[in-house]
Amino acid sequence: MNKYDVVVIGAGPGGYPCAIRLGQMKKKVLVVEEKLVGGLCLNWGCIPTKALSFAAELVDDIEKAKRMGFDITLNGYDLDKIRGWKETVVRRLRTGIEYLFKSNTVEWKKGRARIIAQHKVEIETDGSTETVEADNIVIATGTEVIPLPGLEFDHKYIIDTDDALELTDIPQRLLVIGAGASGLEMATIYSRLGSEVTVVEMMEQVLPGMEIELCEALQRIIKKSGIALFLASQVSGFEKKDEKLEVSIKTSGQIRREIYDKILVSVGRRPSAHAFEGLDIELDSKGYVKTDVSLKTSIDYIYAIGDIAGPPLLAHKATKQGVIVAEMLAGKKKTAVKSVIPSCVFTIPPLSAVGLTEAEAIVSGHKVVVGRFPYRALGKAVSMGETEGLVKIVGNEEGKLLGIHILGAESPNLIGEAVLALDHGLGVAHIADSIHPHPTLTEAMQEAAENFFNKAIHIANK
Repeated sequence: MNKYDVVVIGAGPGGYPCAIRLGQMKKKVLVVEEKLVGGLCLNWGCIPTKALSFAAELVDDIEKAKRMGFDITLNGYDLDKIRGWKETVVRRLRTGIEYLFKSNTVEWKKGRARIIAQHKVEIETDGSTETVEADNIVIATGTEVIPLPGLEFDHKYIIDTDDALELTDIPQRLLVIGAGASGLEMATIYSRLGSEVTVVEMMEQVLPGMEIELCEALQRIIKKSGIALFLASQVSGFEKKDEKLEVSIKTSGQIRREIYDKILVSVGRRPSAHAFEGLDIELDSKGYVKTDVSLKTSIDYIYAIGDIAGPPLLAHKATKQGVIVAEMLAGKKKTAVKSVIPSCVFTIPPLSAVGLTEAEAIVSGHKVVVGRFPYRALGKAVSMGETEGLVKIVGNEEGKLLGIHILGAESPNLIGEAVLALDHGLGVAHIADSIHPHPTLTEAMQEAAENFFNKAIHIANK
């Protein structure tokens, strides 16, 4: 029986960095992945979605170019080439991970792993089964799609995000159920590629839980782009008619009936628990694995990282946890360091955030002060034709920084400054007093911080 220092179950954004870091520290590591190296994020989530989001942005860029004076016209596109480009991006990154496994003497197997004892993992591959031993086991199995009752996936008319990313055809009319990150990103992509898109969300705002002021601004932008949006609404049923779907949407106390070619269901995910079925491991009420400050489960020598260990379900959180667990298992650290975790939604424009929203800060007992700065007052944004957006800084009356929220072009690249500031306990004044280069989008951060103190230069202060 083969024996390892660590067996990592799952090669997604938590599992593969964990294994690579362990390999760097000369540990004998085995990674078991049921599908493809890179997991959901690389193969069916973050990377292909963002590749297609970039493609969708080009449609808007062409319109901007025309307004600037360029004689340019979008005369359609080759869907096969777009899909091929997306797949090339994914394949290149996946190959890179496999190279890093080899470079760091990390062994990996394609198979279905199941923990059968505290130090034993059973691996099923192509009908054969083997058992390996490990001093420690790391569970990084992530989550899986949740079907809606009455709207079960047939992968032809009722599709999930994996189906949507395949781009086999662009429906004339597409209904997206769920205005979370995945739903809005796919709505944006398909709208730019020519679909008439409707989004239905049961909550009263898009991106529930994010800063409501920016979400309301994003709602207006989404509607302006031509996407129909029904909030506080739900799909109550559908019928197939002549290769179409007649859908009933309950909204504002009334039932609307609309015809669509496809329904994309994007309403959340659930823990992928196959690796520990039958194991006496402690779970929370939603089925996520409970962990302590060292990310250890209720069973000694078994750890859980990433989505399987609970929200927020974000790839960069999983990666950080994977590296931390690796270093703890190698004796470099004793506990997991709690860091602030940013969120980025790649709509057009994107919305990025870290820390508390204004509402959360108030509920937490803070006497809240807010600083704002709109993109339309920023020289760089105006010159780029990207005037839709806002930076919002949330702090308390002592100037403590509590959260930063950015709706606008390149916000996922800008939010890193906010993460650094929050992680290291900097105040709003530190951002205001730092010289930001001109002309750049980063100036919006400085001006929002200055507005917090009623001294922004390029807007009338509150």
